[in-house]
Amino acid sequence: MANNIYQKINEVMKEIEYLTKDDKVEYGNTKYTAISEEKVTTEVRKQLVKQGIAIIPIQQESSIKELIRTDKNVNMLTTVHVRYRIQNIDDVNDFIEAESNGSGVDTQDKGVGKAMTYAYKYMLLRTFAIPTGEDPDKIASAETDAKIEKEVKNKKIAAKSQQPATVTKVTETEAKAAYALMTRKGLDVVKNLEQNYGISNTKDLTKQQYMSIIKKVTALPDKKVEE
Repeated sequence: MANNIYQKINEVMKEIEYLTKDDKVEYGNTKYTAISEEKVTTEVRKQLVKQGIAIIPIQQESSIKELIRTDKNVNMLTTVHVRYRIQNIDDVNDFIEAESNGSGVDTQDKGVGKAMTYAYKYMLLRTFAIPTGEDPDKIASAETDAKIEKEVKNKKIAAKSQQPATVTKVTETEAKAAYALMTRKGLDVVKNLEQNYGISNTKDLTKQQYMSIIKKVTALPDKKVEE
């Protein structure tokens, strides 16, 4: 039976030779497979208990950076640097320390949790040299990049759509006509207006925007009606 912490770590490495990916990540055109923190922690935990190893975070530093601000929310990037103690439970003086970094993007209060989860997962994978196949991190950032790019674009569109008070608005009849046309074509009216003009109601369209919608949407096929 393993005695010191290095021998115990080696036993864990013998037991866990490979972990297959169990998660699918999709965002727009970005699609890739990954391994979840739940699977890594579950499989490693079994061996930690078996070998008599405890892992405890003993020091953590974090920083928060604003990535992009929109009218609706603010994307914050949280980064943590954590030091873990990998302890032989049979000898309080027998331990090693490992460090890991993690980052997480969130608009509310989950950034720290995401960053800590990432840091812990990769500390386990690297400490116990567990291979998982092709590295998903080469494309993982595409999800965040695409999200930020979309929000910046929407913000610019919204800014351009802000017209002077003298701009002519559509009549009530034209507003109803635009709404009816977009609905008949199967479009999400509110979502389409917000993305393209920064408004949520056809009554707030300008004459120019109204004519643009009529021209573009008329060319679309009508929404299929289920029989």
